[in-house]
Amino acid sequence: MSRLAAFAVQTSRGAMPWLVALSAGSYLLLGFAQPASNVAALCGRLNVAQSVFLPAPNLQFSQIFQAVAADWILMVVAMMAPLVAANLSYVGRVVHASQKVAASISFLLGYLCVWILSGLLLVPLAFVLALAGAWIDLSLAFGVAVVWSMSPLAQRARNKCHGTSRIAAFGQEAQADGCWFGLRTGAACVFACWPWMLVPLQVETGHIAVMVLTGLYLFADRIAPPAAPVWRLPPALETVLGVSLLPGGRGPNGHSLRHTKPLAATSQPVRTRH
Repeated sequence: MSRLAAFAVQTSRGAMPWLVALSAGSYLLLGFAQPASNVAALCGRLNVAQSVFLPAPNLQFSQIFQAVAADWILMVVAMMAPLVAANLSYVGRVVHASQKVAASISFLLGYLCVWILSGLLLVPLAFVLALAGAWIDLSLAFGVAVVWSMSPLAQRARNKCHGTSRIAAFGQEAQADGCWFGLRTGAACVFACWPWMLVPLQVETGHIAVMVLTGLYLFADRIAPPAAPVWRLPPALETVLGVSLLPGGRGPNGHSLRHTKPLAATSQPVRTRH
């Protein structure tokens, strides 16, 4: 069984079905919402340009900002929700049953908060790239994303995405710890994925399809096991091929990564405070 198939089996009874449904719902909202103001389709480069510099009549800046912010949040939820399945399942395992929902929501809010703040930088950066012209902007964004995925810095961030955190079992402390875990995971995820979020923003037509493909790539990238922070081919290829693409096929401790299991399979509940 491939690593991708094994991961799917391991998470089919956990948070993954709900996260996939949340992701699909966000894609549908982005795909079918067509407001007359022409500012909802954040992913289309022309729409971003029109919403920022050529606002429709009778629209205030606050309305434009709210529409762009809403679209950015939907984009993040659509592309990133499946990536946190293992982390969210971990939260559910280490807290008391009475705190599972509250701690999980706290984790998701913390994670989403980091991505919302990142949009203050990434959305303007996407528009700056769009000024380069047709196809040049997309080529630049894609090239930067691929090179970044191969870099040691990106691998360090991916390793942190696989990390766990001490979470209390009861009370408000469980919710606070869950939120802190979400903030940490979100920061690592932003650092690992930020250039890939620019790619769909450079596509004028078919941007939803590009979002889906990019989201699938990032999912394959995420479930690749932790590895040594060295220059390497993108880990998503490792997921698809089921073999290590590191030099020598070795991990941080010198052991083979060919049979390393993802977080959903390897994480064990930590001892919690009672």
